[in-house]
Amino acid sequence: MQFTDILAVLSGLAIFLYGMEVMGSGFKHMAGGKLQDVLEKLTKKPIIALVAGMLITALVQSSGATTSMLVSFVNAGIMKVAQTVYVILGSNIGTTITGHLMALDVGLVAPFLAFIGVCLIMFVKNDKLNAIGEIMMGLGFVFIGMETMSGGLKPLASSPFFVNILLSMRNPIFGILVGFVLTTVVQSSSASLGIVQSLAKSGLIRINDVMFFNLGQKLGSCTTAMLASLSFNRDAKRVSLINFVFNVLTTILFTILYLLLPFDRFYEMLAPGNVVVQIADMHTLVSVVAAIVFFPFANLMVKIVYMIIPDHGSKKQLQPEVELTEKTESTAAFNIFSINIELANMFDLVQESIQRGLMAILEHYTEYERICENEVKVNQINNGITKNLLHLMASNTNMEESKQAASLFKMNVDIERMSDHAVNIAEAGEDLIRNDLSFSVNAYDELQELARIIFDSINLLNQIMDTDDRELFTQIQKNENKIDELCDRFREVEIERMKSNKDEAESGVIYSELLIDIERIGDHIMNVAENLCESYEGQ
Repeated sequence: MQFTDILAVLSGLAIFLYGMEVMGSGFKHMAGGKLQDVLEKLTKKPIIALVAGMLITALVQSSGATTSMLVSFVNAGIMKVAQTVYVILGSNIGTTITGHLMALDVGLVAPFLAFIGVCLIMFVKNDKLNAIGEIMMGLGFVFIGMETMSGGLKPLASSPFFVNILLSMRNPIFGILVGFVLTTVVQSSSASLGIVQSLAKSGLIRINDVMFFNLGQKLGSCTTAMLASLSFNRDAKRVSLINFVFNVLTTILFTILYLLLPFDRFYEMLAPGNVVVQIADMHTLVSVVAAIVFFPFANLMVKIVYMIIPDHGSKKQLQPEVELTEKTESTAAFNIFSINIELANMFDLVQESIQRGLMAILEHYTEYERICENEVKVNQINNGITKNLLHLMASNTNMEESKQAASLFKMNVDIERMSDHAVNIAEAGEDLIRNDLSFSVNAYDELQELARIIFDSINLLNQIMDTDDRELFTQIQKNENKIDELCDRFREVEIERMKSNKDEAESGVIYSELLIDIERIGDHIMNVAENLCESYEGQ
């Protein structure tokens, strides 16, 4: 194998992986950002949850991405652990669709697909058509990458060392280990499957060379969600563990079946003479059979992970669990203390979103997805706090406790509204990137001045929370007056800029909306500070 062949393999792999990323991104944009809503709403019934997991994974082109989404939902308290099992079963089927796409023989059409996709992205100003362009370009790159890899790998047929490695993969332990390591490295079972299919296209492997390798791929696909769950709560860790347990059981089941039955002949019978299709069929069959076999035992898998990760000593994040009883004289103070902690958690998420959103605008990049993730968590905390406060205010509390509860209720509303405005700022940044727009130099200077004041007010509010120093409220009030004054002035200046320069009209609308969001955030910070001071006075 010459150096040029190695370069061909590496460049083909790079094109292939980029194509996978672009194609998945196109499907996400086509869905209009509603995939998370679908997952949240369609997990009540097991069969529907399985189908939802399958379809969504087919769209995002990654079971790891779907499972990571589930981990985030459970961490935020939106879904329960038991609901995720069926989605995971479906996601393992959905991820096999990619293998069938890659098995299509469209070598001559691939460059045209990529070219048309690029044209739709570059020359058409329509979000839906841009998404279709991403899908076409990504699919074209996937096929081009596979062709390039296949050509570079052909010389390996004359390498005794490589042939021995392929033969060794027929050993269950070695084959599973190689599949696990490769999939963990590339962080995608679809990507590692594409590499194997490229080898098959070059005539280097047969189906019985990769049967155990495929089982290792399934284990390797679990690493993304496992890593995603490390910083989350115990329930989130349980979700990633369910995915791992399911794939371990699948690996054990099919290792036994492969050792006892001639499955290689069955796969060859499904697509005679076409190893690339045989590999795709194998990938799907294993996932479908595993889903059918383990579907009735979903609750058992949940019990297993609860045994491995018990509740003892755990602290559920982002889920206020305030127990309200009839003896409110002894519990109201504790409930108020607990709600204060959750409000602080919520404000941490909100201030992160505001800072990320404004910095992204100033430095011309996007933080939309991260800020939307924070928004999901903020809404969950907000709902929990609202429920607990309504119970508390309706109970037989004394006057001071009722006053504190009312202040906390107002703060809860203001902090949640700040998160909404942070999402608006993130959307503005996304619009600038997507439409290739930017503000004038003066507008960026103005935004930087406003961001500095907002950040200062956030820091002052944090100090009030930490030190109970109510004198800091005066400085926040001064900052708020300054923000109102600057926003009014900058709005008038921007109108004049738009009149003198028609090219600034589109970005000027975005800028004006940003000023509204920044002004509202300043208002809500002052409201929170005022109510926080009132709350401290009542304690």
